[in-house]
Amino acid sequence: MDRVGDYGPTARSRDAHSGNVRTYGQYCPIALAAEVFAQRWTPIIIRNLHLGCVHFGEILDGAPGLPRSVLAERLRRLEHDGVVERSANGHATCYALTEMGRELSEVCLALGVWGARWREAAPEDQDPYLALWTMSRLIDPASLPRPRVVVRFEVRRSRGPDRFWMLLQRTGNEVCVKPPGFPDDGVVTADTASLVRWYAGQLGLAAARETGSMSVVAPPWLERELCRWGRLSPYADVEPVRARPAVS
Repeated sequence: MDRVGDYGPTARSRDAHSGNVRTYGQYCPIALAAEVFAQRWTPIIIRNLHLGCVHFGEILDGAPGLPRSVLAERLRRLEHDGVVERSANGHATCYALTEMGRELSEVCLALGVWGARWREAAPEDQDPYLALWTMSRLIDPASLPRPRVVVRFEVRRSRGPDRFWMLLQRTGNEVCVKPPGFPDDGVVTADTASLVRWYAGQLGLAAARETGSMSVVAPPWLERELCRWGRLSPYADVEPVRARPAVS
């Protein structure tokens, strides 16, 4: 007597896992899309490419904890699937989203809207470096009032303050953990939670300064820029749904 498990969906799923590439073995478009998108680190890689990362190291900088070997494997897979294209610029290898990849990045952004509304990062997962790195990627160098802007961030943490420099210039933006060699235009002091909420557009600079969770020492032109930067997140207007108490 034939068993359903030998010929039905269970068997197809099992056989689909026998090769190097894991699939669901289904026609369903959601399953087909998930085979590309729903792998660990893949949405983060697509996000970083969407933010303008071109080189391997840039993608890695915006993904703390991502092993180099895993990034290399994911990029090869995404290139094979037609999501990413690779090109050479001199001795450097460059990566970019294809038309397919750019459309997939819209899915990534939509997923971020859902995450901003329904999920909340645990305090230990709030990374000030990543918040500043992402913000630096959202700031258009052409919008800067000066050719170079340097802001030092003093982040208050339980183990002691962390210090970062946001270096913004026409040739590109970056976040440094050591002095970049240029004078500071201003200094922002904040705790991690307030810094992350400011970056996410959930806390205005004026409100943060009024409560004392953030302080700014900067000329007026830079204060205006800081206020503007705090509204650049694509999720700044997403109203989070507060966690509801469990029903006993």
